[in-house]
Amino acid sequence: MLSLAGTVPGSAQVPPSAPPLRPLAVTQLDERQQASDLDSTRPLDITLSDPTSIVDLLLMIVRGTRISIVPDPDVTGTFQGELKRVTLRQALEMILQPRGYDYSAQGNLVRVFRRKLETRRFDLNYVATRRSGSRTLSASNSVTPSQGSSAQVSSVDAGDIFGDLAVGMQTLLSPDGKFNIDKKAAMLQATDYPDRLDQVQLYLDAVQNRATRQVQIQAKVIEVTLSEEFAAGIDWNFVLRLAGDAASLVQGVAPATPGTFTAGLSIKDFTGLLNALATQGKVNVMSNPTVNTLNNEPLMVRVGTQDVFFKTTAQTDALTGRVLQTSVEPQSFTEGVVLSVTPQISGDGMINMSISPSLTERTGQATSRFGDTAPILSVREADTLVRIHENETVVITGLMDERVHLEQKKVPFFGYIPGLGRLFRSEVSSTRKTDVVILLTPTVMTPARAER
Repeated sequence: MLSLAGTVPGSAQVPPSAPPLRPLAVTQLDERQQASDLDSTRPLDITLSDPTSIVDLLLMIVRGTRISIVPDPDVTGTFQGELKRVTLRQALEMILQPRGYDYSAQGNLVRVFRRKLETRRFDLNYVATRRSGSRTLSASNSVTPSQGSSAQVSSVDAGDIFGDLAVGMQTLLSPDGKFNIDKKAAMLQATDYPDRLDQVQLYLDAVQNRATRQVQIQAKVIEVTLSEEFAAGIDWNFVLRLAGDAASLVQGVAPATPGTFTAGLSIKDFTGLLNALATQGKVNVMSNPTVNTLNNEPLMVRVGTQDVFFKTTAQTDALTGRVLQTSVEPQSFTEGVVLSVTPQISGDGMINMSISPSLTERTGQATSRFGDTAPILSVREADTLVRIHENETVVITGLMDERVHLEQKKVPFFGYIPGLGRLFRSEVSSTRKTDVVILLTPTVMTPARAER
């Protein structure tokens, strides 16, 4: 059954006396949009319980309208189904597209033809370099790896934009489609039907918009040598009260007792916060970098000294025990601050950050029985994931360390006499605790901000 809404049910065709449809203004350049009668407000009802030739059905649905329809000779197949209260355009799309056909309109003339593949080229404005970062935080209470207990957290930040695009393209293209990614030319070429290529364009635009967003991170690493009354750690309740309007808590709860503290702050006056921290002990700003990075790309900041020690390896004769060859290999380590951050901008404007700070300091030297020396290092490190608003500050603290400070005391005048002075000198050791405060403030760099 084929009928217009309002006609007698069961009629086999559109009544020839149907009034002409009001033409609509052309608002798109697509050839399929140029026949205004296709958007008729008079709906069609189509009910076909038996397979019906597509060509016959096309001629039936335009009967009584001003539309002329011409199917190509290779248009074949049948249609079986029911469409209720649809326009001519909707009927054509539902009948033709699932069977691999399409149509174009010029005035009131509609041509129906088999869909053809098209080839389009898309720009990929992204650097071909594949970056990755890895971090491992581990601890063990046994010298022998097979004994005792241990804990370990490993983080790997790796992004392959071109590999991810290749996977995404496979879900968008039809079985007849194909594509190629040229990394050097930063271009993607795809061949498929026009509607599939339109989806590819939308997908690439969305990826481009998200992947090229940029985050600026202002980092401050502050070391506080704690006074004796604050040896248990920084009292953040006291610091925030003293800071007043300079800094306020916006995320998290300040601890009731001094110690580890991770939260979000709104800092309006950094100097005021430093002055408040100075009430806990001697404040030293160890590092103050500002770094930009793309969305989901790792950044690393290292401030310190690259030091070297030497490791001796000897090859001996298994029978005589005589040393055959000796080699000396330099081994390097970083003494200072290493900060690794990977930001991700979420759809709601929040910023997720994977943060891994590490502070290394030489505290002594160990000597092997062969005379080789190696540094004894004090390591303070953490690995965490946080979520914060733009322009708020992530605070990570509680990375405490204890140092033994030797101070030489001399008796006035007598202590400076060569030779005899050592009788009037003494060394006094004292223990000092230090705490490290890490402040990270992310800002999403819009084009307007980047031009400043």
